[in-house]
Amino acid sequence: MTLRSQYDSERLAALIGALPAAPPAWIAAAQELPTARRELDDLVARAEADAEFRARVIDDLEAAVAAEGIEPSPPILAALRERFASD
Repeated sequence: MTLRSQYDSERLAALIGALPAAPPAWIAAAQELPTARRELDDLVARAEADAEFRARVIDDLEAAVAAEGIEPSPPILAALRERFASD
C-alpha cells in the first residue's frame, strides 16, 4: 500500500468531515480578517505618504488605530509596530 493510495481524496474528505465544526468566534474572525487587513494597509499607506500623520501614529499608535475604528488589540499593535519598524 502506497502513501498515495492510503490518503486518496475520498478518505481525506471523510477525515475532514469527521472534524468538529469551527467555533463561531473563529468563523467571525476569519470573515473579518480581509477587511481588517485592508484597513491596516490603508493606515500604513497614509502614514508612509504623510510624515505628520506618521509621527502622530508612531507617537500614540493605540489612539491612532482606535481613531480609525479598529480595535487596538495586542496582535494588531504588534503587527503595526513591526511594519513601521521595517520602514
